[in-house]
Amino acid sequence: MKIKKLTYLSAALALLFSACSPDDYSLNSPNLKPEDLVEGVAYSVTVDADNTVTLTSLLDKSYSCYWTQPNGRSQGREVKFQLPFAGQYEVTFGVDTRGGVVYGAPYKFNVTTNNMSLLEDPLYTYLTGGVGKSKKWVPCDKAYGVGQCSGPVMYCNPDDVLNDGSGDTNIGINHMSPNWDPGFQSWLIPQDSPYMNSYMTFSLDDQNGCTIEEFQGEEGTTTKGKWNLNLSDKNHPVLSLTDAYVMHNTAFNSVCDNYTTDIVITELTPYMLQFATMRTNSEGAWWIIWNFIAEDVQNGTVEIPSDEPSYIEPAAPAVPEIADLEKRLFTTDINGVEFTGAQMTFLVSEDAAYDWMWWNSSAWESVVKGNYGSNWAPNWGDEALENELTLTKKGDYTYGDVSGKYTIDGSVIKFDRELTLFTVTGDYRTIEVKGTDWTVFKCDPGSELVIGVPEKTDANGKDNTYLVANFTYKPVGGGQSGPVAVAFNNDNRNNYIEAEKYFRCQLYNPWGGDQHAIDPTALKVKKNQKLNVTLKLSGFTFSEPAKMVLCLNWETTAQSGWEPDCFTYDRAITVNGDGIYTISWTNDTGSTVNWGDNTSALIMTMQYAGYATLADESEEGLKAACTIESITIE
Repeated sequence: MKIKKLTYLSAALALLFSACSPDDYSLNSPNLKPEDLVEGVAYSVTVDADNTVTLTSLLDKSYSCYWTQPNGRSQGREVKFQLPFAGQYEVTFGVDTRGGVVYGAPYKFNVTTNNMSLLEDPLYTYLTGGVGKSKKWVPCDKAYGVGQCSGPVMYCNPDDVLNDGSGDTNIGINHMSPNWDPGFQSWLIPQDSPYMNSYMTFSLDDQNGCTIEEFQGEEGTTTKGKWNLNLSDKNHPVLSLTDAYVMHNTAFNSVCDNYTTDIVITELTPYMLQFATMRTNSEGAWWIIWNFIAEDVQNGTVEIPSDEPSYIEPAAPAVPEIADLEKRLFTTDINGVEFTGAQMTFLVSEDAAYDWMWWNSSAWESVVKGNYGSNWAPNWGDEALENELTLTKKGDYTYGDVSGKYTIDGSVIKFDRELTLFTVTGDYRTIEVKGTDWTVFKCDPGSELVIGVPEKTDANGKDNTYLVANFTYKPVGGGQSGPVAVAFNNDNRNNYIEAEKYFRCQLYNPWGGDQHAIDPTALKVKKNQKLNVTLKLSGFTFSEPAKMVLCLNWETTAQSGWEPDCFTYDRAITVNGDGIYTISWTNDTGSTVNWGDNTSALIMTMQYAGYATLADESEEGLKAACTIESITIE
C-alpha cells in the first residue's frame, strides 16, 4: 500500500495546529519496554544558555508522550520550561502503548548556572517574599478590604466571571468577581473548623529551588513538594505543584478533580492569594475560589496600604483608530468585485441591533455576545429595523425622515443633531440608542459598521463603556443575483490518507507549499455567508456509511477542530458510496474571513479506516478518488 502523505503538511499542522492533525494514535502504537525509553535514543534533553530546557521525543509521532519534569507533569512530543537555579534535575519519559502508559527510568541532567532574571516578575516576590525567603499563607478568616472575600471560599459563575451580566468567561488575575461570598457557613467551612489552622508556605532559594510545605489542619498532616509558576500569559498566571496540592478543606476533595495542575490564579499581591478550581462533581461546572491571606497580615505585623499594588496596570481605554475611515465607509463589493461609491446605505443588523462595548483593561469587548432576550439585554422590535442610514461623500445623511450634515473626525462620525437610531423596550428597562458624536468601533467594507456613544466612565473619568448600534451594508444595485463561483484548479488538489485513518482532499494549506487548488485571495466569506464545496468520489467501496466534513482553522468559529471531533459537527454529512456530495461551512465568526490572510487551511476530510477502501491507493489512485466539481459562496 502506497500512501501519499506530505512531510510539510504533517509537520506544519502537527506543530502549529495540533487540533488539525492530532498525534494521538495510541491504539496503533506498538509496545515498548521501560528499557527502550533511554535518553539519546527515545528522547533528548537539551539545556541552553538561558536555562531553557527542551524535552523532545525521538520516537515515531504515533506515540503520545508524557513527561515528569522538575516543574510538574507535561504531555506532548516537545516540552519547554525554564529552571532559574543551577543544580541536578530529573526527567522521566513515558509513552502510551497498546498495553498502557510505559515510563522509562529517571534521567538526571545538570543546569550549571543560576539565571535570576527568570525570577524578576513581581509575582515570585508576592508569593514567596523573594529569593532566599519563604512566605506563609493561611485561609482568609475575615474581610480585609481586598480580594472581594470575607472567608476562606467563595463561588464564581463560569458563564459570567465578572458577575455583571456580560457573559464573560475569561477568568484570570484581577478578572473575577464572585457571584456568592458565603463567609462562614456551618455546612461549608465553619469559623471553628480545623481547616482554618491549615497553611501553605512557598519558598524560593538557590539551593532547593521552588518548594512548598503545607499543613492540612483537618488531617494534621504535613506535605512537602515543588511548585511552578507559569507566567507566559500575565493575564492568566497558573500554578502547578508536584508531590503537593493547593490547599482546600477535605470535604471538597471529591468536588474538584484537579488541585495540582495549571491552577488559575485570580489574585496575588503581597497580602492576598486567590486561586480557582473547577467543580467537577454531579452539581455541574462552577469555579470555586479559595482565599488566603498572608500570615503577617493576619497577625498584624503588616498592614495593607490604601493604595494596594496591582500586578497588572490596566491600560487606559483607547478609542479605536480606523485608518481611511471615509474610504472604508464607501467601499463595498458587487459579486466579488470591489466597488467605491459616492454614497452608501446601511441597515440595522437583524441579528444584533445593539450591544455594549467595554474596555477589559487591554481591548474592547462585546458585552452581550449575542445573548439577547434577558432582562438586561431585551430583544428589539421590528420598528428598530425600519430606517436606513444613508451617507454621502459630500457630507449629507438621511435616517428615516431626518436629514442633515455630518463630518468625520478621526474615528468619529459627528451629526449636526442628536440622532435617535431606535429604542429597545423590555419588561425591566428601556434602551435608547441615540447621540450626536458616534465613535466607529468597526468598519468592514461591504460587511458591517459598528458605531457607539459613551455610556460609562472609569475611575479616571475615561469612557470605558459605549452603547453601540450595529449596521450591515445594504447591497448595491440589488445585491448578488446568486451564489458567487470561486475558481479552482483540480490539478493542484492534494489527496492523501492522513494518519492511516482519514481520506483528505486538500484545497488550500498555507503551510503546505505553493500549489493550491484555489487562489486564497479570491476566497472571502462575509459574516453569515455560506461556503459550499462540491466533490465527486470515485472508486470507493464502503463497508458502512462515513462522515465527511469541511475543515478549517478559524478559531473564532464554534466548530473549528479537526479529526475525529469534526465528524460530530452539525455541518458533517453522511456518504455511503461513489457520487457527488456538497459540504458547507457558514461563517459564524462574527466578521468577514479571508483565506488570503494565510491563517486557515481548507480541507475536506472523510472517515476512511474501517469505513471505506480504495482498490488503488497509489498516488494516482488517490488523486482520482476525489475531484472538485464546484466551489461557491452564497
